[in-house]
Amino acid sequence: VYFRCPLISEEVLSKEEWKVKIKEFLFEQLEEERGLTACLIIQSCNYNRTKVKECVDVLCRYLDNIIANPQETKFHKIRCSNATFRDKVAPILGATDLLLAAGFQQQMLEHNGGEEEFWIFDEKNIEGPQTLELLREALKSEDRIELELDRCIQVLSPAQAARRVDLPQEFYALTPEEVKKEQQLRTEVMEKQMQLRTKAMREKDELREIRKYKFAIIRVRFPDGLYLQGTFSVYEKFSEVLDFVQDNLEHSGLPFILTSPTGHKFEESDNDTSLAQLKLVPAIILTFQWDPSVAEEFLKAGNTSYLKPEIMLLIQQL
Repeated sequence: VYFRCPLISEEVLSKEEWKVKIKEFLFEQLEEERGLTACLIIQSCNYNRTKVKECVDVLCRYLDNIIANPQETKFHKIRCSNATFRDKVAPILGATDLLLAAGFQQQMLEHNGGEEEFWIFDEKNIEGPQTLELLREALKSEDRIELELDRCIQVLSPAQAARRVDLPQEFYALTPEEVKKEQQLRTEVMEKQMQLRTKAMREKDELREIRKYKFAIIRVRFPDGLYLQGTFSVYEKFSEVLDFVQDNLEHSGLPFILTSPTGHKFEESDNDTSLAQLKLVPAIILTFQWDPSVAEEFLKAGNTSYLKPEIMLLIQQL
């Protein structure tokens, strides 16, 4: 599974490779624009969303206290050994950069008979209260650098399409251990209830199976025997599949029909339904045909080409 990030470059990389690239890119921007970049680092370079939210809530509280009580000095100090700061703010990448942008600096101060490290706010370090308000809004907006799933387009011959494909681990929403445990539990339940299973129970099992996956491989079989393959998120709408096919057709813009392996012809009402809801995961083969309104014209012209020439160059050699 590969991704793009147009904001940074045109490269196609794995998610792990992009994590490194995004971090490098953002930290390079810190000197130029520390505040908003720090907000992006917090949201884009930390992957436990619960901990990110907790950190943002604490940082916003620091800023809100100063905005509402600018002369109250007790809100100008953050003790680094304070449990809330130590556990919820310090471990999050970008949090201390946000404090620097908000006018805080680290200092050693006397505390309980000894010296301790504090973050101290000084209004001289910022242009004015609007700086704090801007940072607070940026934090609350939860803006982050998003990755775009690369379709990983392939064109396959019938022989290649017939080969068994082992899904990579990235396709699963569960860890290998969780998948194994899920399969074991399902086997035990099936053995006990094989004779008593209702339609509702079968549908529940199907949904549980679908939830195991994050991505789906969609293959579209054309009348000439070739297959167009793309990778999708299970939460993408069926309309994304239609757009994917349309973008790769030699005669783009003309109406066509996709049919499921069970013979179901997808209608316009399916367009806003997710691939998971349509049960097109983790992999499916759809059959392509021109809409009857244009099919006869293609038949008369003897035109048997479907995909763009540049896409045909992707066909894998046996």
